[in-house]
Amino acid sequence: MELELIVDGKDIPMNRFVEKMIAGVMAGVVQSLDGVDEDWQDLTLTISR
Repeated sequence: MELELIVDGKDIPMNRFVEKMIAGVMAGVVQSLDGVDEDWQDLTLTISR
């Protein structure tokens, strides 16, 4: 899995461990939701405050 983090238009670099950890958590959450195909390929999450 690959993860890209952009905050206010700025690309935030992450080491491989953090990238894998965040991607794995999000993949687990998404896969547990009803209506999400098992073979999903792309996930976009936008958080605004």
